[in-house]
Amino acid sequence: MAIREGRWDCPSCAAVGQLGRHVYCTGCGAPRPENITFYLPENAEAVSDAGQLAQAGAGADWVCEHCGGSARATDAACPGCGAPRGSSAARQVHEYGLENTPRSGRAQPAMSPPPSMAPRKPAKQSHFVRNVVLLLVASLIGWVGWSNRTRHVDAQVTAKQWERSVQVEAYRTVTEEGWSLPDGGRLVRSYRAIRDYRQVLDHYETRTRQVSERVQTGTRTYTCGHTDRGNGYFEDRTCTEPEYETRYHTESYQDPVYRREPIWDTKYEYRIKRWVPDTLMATHGDTTRPVWPETLPDDTTRDGEKKQKYVMTFQGGDGKPYSAEVPLEQFTSHRVGERVPLKVNGSRAQIDTARTH
Repeated sequence: MAIREGRWDCPSCAAVGQLGRHVYCTGCGAPRPENITFYLPENAEAVSDAGQLAQAGAGADWVCEHCGGSARATDAACPGCGAPRGSSAARQVHEYGLENTPRSGRAQPAMSPPPSMAPRKPAKQSHFVRNVVLLLVASLIGWVGWSNRTRHVDAQVTAKQWERSVQVEAYRTVTEEGWSLPDGGRLVRSYRAIRDYRQVLDHYETRTRQVSERVQTGTRTYTCGHTDRGNGYFEDRTCTEPEYETRYHTESYQDPVYRREPIWDTKYEYRIKRWVPDTLMATHGDTTRPVWPETLPDDTTRDGEKKQKYVMTFQGGDGKPYSAEVPLEQFTSHRVGERVPLKVNGSRAQIDTARTH
């Protein structure tokens, strides 16, 4: 595993980037204190010098209990004051992942994106086109909202139209078919017919398909962090992970094939009395009182569905024509020439009942 030289920052003179091998600040000469934190620069190269490798492998530095300066593990006496090595505590060894390598409490500088990934400033033309599109969309939304707003219009009734209809039904004998014979039905004939179909397994066909699977092909070793040796050097910490590749192979399978099989049943043709539509009777008018058409029902006829429609036409004070389908009460309570208040929304108009009283 590779050895890399770290850095430390002098707390006495604030000189940054002191080499890990130095036990004294090259700026002010102050000894490296006991609580100093080493950090590893980005893209720090591996150490290849034999002397430095020996220093890194000798163990953690120790701190002189007399002057507080740092000394190498290979030093028998403090290089600062000459005191012999005694009970001074050695620095601890720490492990750091790549994501949290210490930098003496200072924030890591943000990495600049490569030129290909750097954001581009939008062209002025793009800004202009975007602004035009936004303006057009906003104008369209505003116009739709304005045209569909509810408006109050004072109008005059200019015309009235009404129509009413009654569907007369007759009680007649009709011919029908069905899967059962109803009460009152007189059988004409019965026969076998296909009522439905069901899916029935017929056979299997052999087919092939491409199948993929993930197969481990080996193991990859990578640097996943660093171990602080406690003497200004860091040792790479490695991790392993399996490597996979996608492989394909052809496999055979049995595909079921189905056929549609008819379901036979007995069907009946019969004659039966039913009420059926016969004649549509209608009346219409304008200012006359609405009436229903005369139908004269008897034992063989009756009144069926009834329909009615009442339409009034108006002219607004702005000269625009309006029309509205209204209930019978409004149709009979307003005369031609009478002024009425309207509520208009788009192309729809209705009498404003809240303002008619």
